[in-house]
Formats: sequence, structure tokens, C-alpha cells
Amino acid sequence: MSQQSPALQNKAAIIQLFIANTISGFAQGISMLAIPWYFTGILGQTSLFGFIYFGVTIISLFWGLFAGTLVDRYNRKHLFLLETAGGALMLLGVAAFGFYTGNVPYYLVALIFGVTFWAYNLHYPALYAFVQEISDPAHYGKLASWLEIQGQLTSAIAGGIGAILLSGITAGEQSFLGQTWYIPFHIEAWSIQQVFLLDGLTYALSFLLILPLRYKAIAIRKKETVSITARMKIGADYLRANPLIFVFINAAYFIFVTTMVINYILMPNFVKNYLHSGASVYAIADAAFAIGALISGLFISRLFKDNNLVKGAIFMTFVSASAFLVLVFDRHVWVFCLMLLFFGLANSGSRIIRVSYIFRRVPNQVIGRVQSIFQVINVLFRLFFIALFSLPFFVSHISWAFGIFSACCVVAALIIIKIYKPLTSTPTTNYHS
Repeated sequence: MSQQSPALQNKAAIIQLFIANTISGFAQGISMLAIPWYFTGILGQTSLFGFIYFGVTIISLFWGLFAGTLVDRYNRKHLFLLETAGGALMLLGVAAFGFYTGNVPYYLVALIFGVTFWAYNLHYPALYAFVQEISDPAHYGKLASWLEIQGQLTSAIAGGIGAILLSGITAGEQSFLGQTWYIPFHIEAWSIQQVFLLDGLTYALSFLLILPLRYKAIAIRKKETVSITARMKIGADYLRANPLIFVFINAAYFIFVTTMVINYILMPNFVKNYLHSGASVYAIADAAFAIGALISGLFISRLFKDNNLVKGAIFMTFVSASAFLVLVFDRHVWVFCLMLLFFGLANSGSRIIRVSYIFRRVPNQVIGRVQSIFQVINVLFRLFFIALFSLPFFVSHISWAFGIFSACCVVAALIIIKIYKPLTSTPTTNYHS
């Protein structure tokens, strides 16, 4: 009897990991949708949330680098267990406090936002590194697409349900997008503590799913006994030896800068103060973003392969630039939702391209640290734009923010075009410990 290949042996582990990631990601999506709206739509504190987001991002600047060393040093399954257990305790504790007192203070809501945001800094590098570690290189492109489809389908469902949970549904005739709809049932809007309770329970369920996970590593890592500083330097040395990868990933990563600032700073303000709409439009736009991302996940890996990955990054960056340009001039709800769909398509497509490229070019030994360096640079860009767009001028003149992002996306695309030829013809320097 022929021996089963390692890739097939790990199929069950990959599926189990995807299921756990879907369950926790669903409630995370609702929480991270609810919190910005809580500050903007309920408290009316758009600038306060901007400063909170700025502070959370500042901390992630340092935490992200350290998280990369953890991903490359420790068992990635154990990191997932620690993350899900800590998240469950934190969320369930705050939810219990909210039910006991009848209210969750804004600083505890901000704390949950921060903890969830920082968990992302560990979760996604660990997730990508773990998938690379237990899968065969022939499946990298397919797995990158599956990761995106799973994540964005989860976000689409979370966005749709979030619209119901945050604003509720009143029975009777309702007007939306210029049409009158009859709703035959009534659903009360959820409190923030109810959202946190749901999120905490899904973290606990994810912990129970990951706990029995068994796998066989395909990419073998060597144990590193050097200091944390020396481990960080190894990741930087790899990128110094491969400067084209450094420039390309950072330029392709800029779409994610715009996505994070849109989701947490621009979109709540735009919906409330420019479209004069409520939580339902905010959540439906978020669902439209996820649907666009889901479409991208189904087709991008088929359209752009190998050297075409670079062409795909250029195309996606121009899509984002065009969508921002439309929002500079248009104030229709349906156009806003359509542009969010294009943003979702571009962000998802860019991420599939980035992950596929990193899987193929960066060794598993250093992938966590390399990703953390890209994250930190991305965070620096976000800090600048968060601070800039939280200023009263941009809160009152949001068209300028969209215009600046459109121009920046064009610059990022032109940088990739500039290095296209050497990027697609230069071999990668392998890492040697």
C-alpha cells in the first residue's frame, strides 16, 4: 500500500482550522462592526473613536514585531489556543459586567476593540504561517483563495446579521434604497453586551475545536535559541537580501491601509453625516464589501498566477483608486454600497496575491517575522492617515480624504509598474540559518 502524502494527511487539520477560524471570525466581525458604530452612531463621538483607534494602532506597532517572533518561535497551534482562551475570558467578563450593571462603559468597549485588534496582529501571521507549514507548495494558491473565501464569507454573513443586531427590525413598511419593503416581524436591537457575549462564546467554541487538532509539519523549522532582538534581525536581514520583495509587498499592501481606515474611520462618518443613514446601511455596506471580497476569492487565483500575481496587484490597486474617485463626487447610498463591493474585491484580491506570493517566496522559518515587518510598516501608514482623517477638517470634508486615498493608490500602482520587470525576473535569496 502506498504511503499517504503529508498534504493529504493534513487535510482534516486544515478543514478543522478553517471551521474554528470561521466560527470565531463570525462574531469578531459583528463586534468590530458594532464598536465603531457604537461610538459614531450611538455616542456621537467620531473623533473620540479616531483617537482610540490611533492609540490602539500605536501599541500594535510594537506588539506586531514581537508577535512575529512568537509565530516563528513557538507551536502555532498553541498560539491559537492561547488567543482563543484569552479572548473568551475577556469578552465574557466584559459581557457579564454589562449585564450586571446594565451598561458597558466606553473605555471597556475601547478595551475590547484594542484586544481584538491586537489579536489580529498575532492571529493572521500565525494562521498563514501554520497553513504554509502543514500544506504542500502545490496547494499554496488554492489555500490562499480558500482562506480569503472563508474569511470574507464569514464577514458577509456577519455584516448581514450585524445590520439586524445593531439596528433591530420594526414590523411594517420600511423605506430603503428608494423602495418600500414590508417587514412581517419585529426584532429588538441588541445591546453591546449581548454582542460581546456572542463573541466570547464563539471564542470558547473555537478553543474546543482547535484543542484536539493533529497534524504533521511539511515545512520543517529549526529551533532558534538566540535573543528576541536577534530573531527580529533575522527577518530584517532576509528582506535586505530581497529588496524587490520588500518594495512590492509594501506597495501591494497599501490597499489594506485604505481598507482599515475606511472601515473604522471614514465609513461610519460617511454613513451617518453624509448619507444621513443608520446602522442598517453601515452594516449592509460592510456586507457588500465582504461579497465583493468573496467574488474575488473565487476567481483571483485563477486569473493571476505566478508572474501574473504582480499584474494582479497593479490591477487591484487601480480598482481601489477608481472607487475612491467615485466617492469624491457621489452621495447616493446604492453607489456607496457598490463602491464598497469594489473595495472588497480589490482588498481581497490583493491579499490573495500577497499571501500566494509570500507563500512561494518566503521560507516558513522566517515567514512570521517577515509578515510582522510588513504589518508594522502598514501600521505606520495607518497611523498617519488615522491622525490626518480624524482632524475636524476631514470629518467635515470627507471628499478630501477619498481624493487623497485615490491618489495614493495610483502612486502605489506606479511603483509596482516601475519594478515589474526586475521583480518578475530576479530570483529570491533563500534563507539560511
